[in-house]
Amino acid sequence: MFYEINNKKIIVMSTFNTIHLFGFGDAQIIGADSNLTVKSDTLTNLTAFVDHIKTFKPEDVTLTDYHVIHIFNETDVRYLGKGTEVKTDKTNFTVKISEVDATLLTNLVDELAAAVVPTI
Repeated sequence: MFYEINNKKIIVMSTFNTIHLFGFGDAQIIGADSNLTVKSDTLTNLTAFVDHIKTFKPEDVTLTDYHVIHIFNETDVRYLGKGTEVKTDKTNFTVKISEVDATLLTNLVDELAAAVVPTI
């Protein structure tokens, strides 16, 4: 499902309100009634999404592999690079959800949702 802001399509993550992509290999999806985890290496849309988010890195940020990427429903995506946890360099930045490629985000959310839905 989409809505538009400034002629840009924005996804509405109605099932999940927060997604955490952990650099150690897990992806966590949190919703009103759920909190589920899947292995990141099973997500075929993850790399394209992460690469897209990296294109928003400000000049004053040192790009490192991600420690965690937080996707907050209808708000923003927060990239926290390795080193953020020890504050050695500025390795984190935020991207407004309206700037994120809606197709890449939709593909990732759909894949995550499918990965955590039990099959009967």
